Amino acid sequence: MILSRKRPIFLLLIFLVIFSCNKFGGNGINEGVMKYKITYLEDKADNPLISLLPSHLEMFFKNNSVSLCVQGWMGIFESTFIKQAETGNTITTLKIMNKKYYYISDSVVGFMGETKYNNLQFEFDDITKNILNFECKHATVFVPSENFEFDIYYTNHIAINKPNCNTVFEKIPGVLMEFQVEMNGIPMHLIATELVEKEVPDNSFNVPDGFKEVEKQEVDTIFSSIM
Repeated sequence: MILSRKRPIFLLLIFLVIFSCNKFGGNGINEGVMKYKITYLEDKADNPLISLLPSHLEMFFKNNSVSLCVQGWMGIFESTFIKQAETGNTITTLKIMNKKYYYISDSVVGFMGETKYNNLQFEFDDITKNILNFECKHATVFVPSENFEFDIYYTNHIAINKPNCNTVFEKIPGVLMEFQVEMNGIPMHLIATELVEKEVPDNSFNVPDGFKEVEKQEVDTIFSSIM
């Protein structure tokens, strides 16, 4: 929950590049699909763009690789963030109608118009919440430069190695299950609503055919102009 917001913040969905540091005694789910519901924290009457934005995000994970996918604008827009476990690279793709782009990075990158934050502070406590039958732990995230804070819940019961690595949430030791982010100044709340343990094709973590490699700045510029 947002307690205060001095000005629009650009947090990432990369946050979602969710790699759990600890495995759940060998019984944790290490392959499958997680679905998150996206709720926008602005009124559609004040920002009509919200009605065209993604309503959910899907996370595919297998052998510590993760792919996050969102679609919006009635299917015209699609963006995917891929973290490849073997290479350590992150890949961001952007498809708008018949135009397809991607860029590769080996460091922290933005996703869907966000910009990274520095010096985030985390306060852990004993609060828990049941989400999808997982007992999730709580933490408060502080952004001192923005006079801003929000709550997150995470779990250690999904067996993915190294949570949130190469993200501003690297200190969170588990898979994020409920949290908040902002995309180009639009605040949103995400919560996991479905988790299916299933086989995920290996090519889910590769760049699809037909995509053109460009510089990160070009993808960011295209996305910002759309917004």
